[in-house]
Amino acid sequence: SASPWPAQLSLRATVAPLLAMPPLLSLALHHDQDVVTARQRAAQLAASLGFDLSEQTRIATAVSEIVRNAFRYATQGLVEYSVDTNGRPQRLVLRVADRGGGIESLDDVLSGTYRSRTGMGIGIQGARRLMDRFSIESSPRGTTVVLEKFLPPSAGILTPQRLQQLAEELTRREP
Repeated sequence: SASPWPAQLSLRATVAPLLAMPPLLSLALHHDQDVVTARQRAAQLAASLGFDLSEQTRIATAVSEIVRNAFRYATQGLVEYSVDTNGRPQRLVLRVADRGGGIESLDDVLSGTYRSRTGMGIGIQGARRLMDRFSIESSPRGTTVVLEKFLPPSAGILTPQRLQQLAEELTRREP
């Protein structure tokens, strides 16, 4: 199904090619419980891809932090779970997008100099440290965060057929 988010979310050129990857799974964020479900789905996918328990926890925690921000500050959003099979090593790619008002002091948040009474910025910094790659774009039309983790060698090279099987397994499984 087509993503409800416009492609013109002011993504950097390095992030735009990720939009072409079909997600294995998508989750709309509308309720508090969706934050928990997003974390559980990230952990399930990480386990299915052969990440060890500590990496599964890192991935789930990073997703939870970013999704919590999207829900808290924008009240809704979308999480897309994908695998980049074209790069080497292949990567788990998690994209969280919202249509909130954006992050006004993004440079300060990313440099670690921004502090607010709500603690904003700490979750973003934590997620950034937990993943192999991190990118964020924010404007008054919304924020998109892309989290990436290199697949473990034990995963082997994933084929489109294997990814389709994985997507079907995840869809059938309860979060």
